[in-house]
Amino acid sequence: MEFKKLPDAEFEIMKAIWQTEPPVTSAMVTECLRRTLPQKEWKPQTILTMLTRLEQKGFLRSEKRGKEREYDVLIQQEEYLQIEASSFRQRFSGGRFTGLVKALCDTDDLTAADIAELQSWLDERSRHS
Repeated sequence: MEFKKLPDAEFEIMKAIWQTEPPVTSAMVTECLRRTLPQKEWKPQTILTMLTRLEQKGFLRSEKRGKEREYDVLIQQEEYLQIEASSFRQRFSGGRFTGLVKALCDTDDLTAADIAELQSWLDERSRHS
């Protein structure tokens, strides 16, 4: 199944779900959003609508248990972020990895620790290639 980029609000819902221990209910999502994004007032009906959309898009599956509906994740955060990164790389650097890395790293806020971490990651990748 091909996944499309989530709108920001739906992505925030998914981040809340990924941070929550399953089984996940709408009340748990609401609580997580209130903790992580206190400046935004999430209405319960809005959250339910977005949960339904995410289910229709194949990100979630739900089952009614008693009074609550429980949601299970069908796409993990890492998988979605890989899709997003690939799409971003394609749109902004013609699919070239080096072009993307260069654009991200040509800033003044890149620290020596960031460079060392990136170098360590590259070294690890090259050992497994």
